[in-house]
Amino acid sequence: MSGENPVVPSPLESAQQRTAELFVQLCGDPDSKAVAAAADEALHKLDELLAAAAGRAG
Repeated sequence: MSGENPVVPSPLESAQQRTAELFVQLCGDPDSKAVAAAADEALHKLDELLAAAAGRAG
C-alpha cells in the first residue's frame, strides 16, 4: 500500500451512481419487476438526499 486515502463517495454520490446503474439495468430488462422496484426505491432515496442537500444549501 502506498498510504493513500481511498476516495469514499458521499451518500449522495453513491445514491446517484446506484440509481444510474439500476436505470441502465432496467433499459436492458424492462420487464424485470425486481429491477424496477429497486430503481424506484433508489430514486426515492436519491430524491430524499437531494431535498436534504437543497435544504442545507438554502
